[in-house]
Amino acid sequence: MSRTRPIFGALTLSALLLSCGAPAADLADDSRCILPTYPDTVRTDGQAVLLVWEFPDDPVYSSFVLPVDSAYLAYREAIRTDGADLEHPVADQPTPTTSEEAALWSDERFNGALARSGEAGIIEPIRCLDALLFSFQHGRVSQLAQPTEFLASVLRKEVNGESRLAIVFGAGEAMFPPKTVYGFDVVDEHQARGWRYWYALHNHTIQRNGDLLALGTPALSTSDVQLTRNLAAGSGLESARVTNGFFTYSVPATKLGLLRSR
Repeated sequence: MSRTRPIFGALTLSALLLSCGAPAADLADDSRCILPTYPDTVRTDGQAVLLVWEFPDDPVYSSFVLPVDSAYLAYREAIRTDGADLEHPVADQPTPTTSEEAALWSDERFNGALARSGEAGIIEPIRCLDALLFSFQHGRVSQLAQPTEFLASVLRKEVNGESRLAIVFGAGEAMFPPKTVYGFDVVDEHQARGWRYWYALHNHTIQRNGDLLALGTPALSTSDVQLTRNLAAGSGLESARVTNGFFTYSVPATKLGLLRSR
């Protein structure tokens, strides 16, 4: 299997979870939750970009706080206004037209249920760094008006006793970014210099619940599982994450075998 098979092939299959959780408790915003540098542009492909940040790690990035970003906070308020700030989103569900589609949806529901159960990873409120990356893309393209997906590879390295982060971020203005900005070649270059491939993060976009908004599913789709397994085997990926701007699902690479793939 090609490790560059699109991670996004089933991301629009986000109306998977059949039971709703409690509404999200609002997180505090924190002025320390900020990207401290401008990214370097590695390449562009039309409106799509591949960007790289490198900066010192800080405990705030793993904290359950939000960036002070008025546009991102407005996104959260729009979700909350529709009562959609649920750990287990409720959204319109598809009607399969073939046995193949029915089988695919069965596998997607299986992955969603496994994510909810905690047997393969956990669903938590979004953490600072993941919120920063979601809000960065929301600043580029409104996730309410024109939902898009990004892919970020987050790496770590100890340099002179200091932990540093490198973020390889690819996104466009269409729903799915082109493969040219996935950035796995840049990840390889960082690993050759001693960086660890900490996690891969992407987002699942908003869905609909009748006339209301619904959050994307915080779970790996079957195509996500296929790609992240390849990254774990070929590039030492340690874990994978999916966020919807409110909640983030995180699964260690050692648990990917429990999930169903394409």
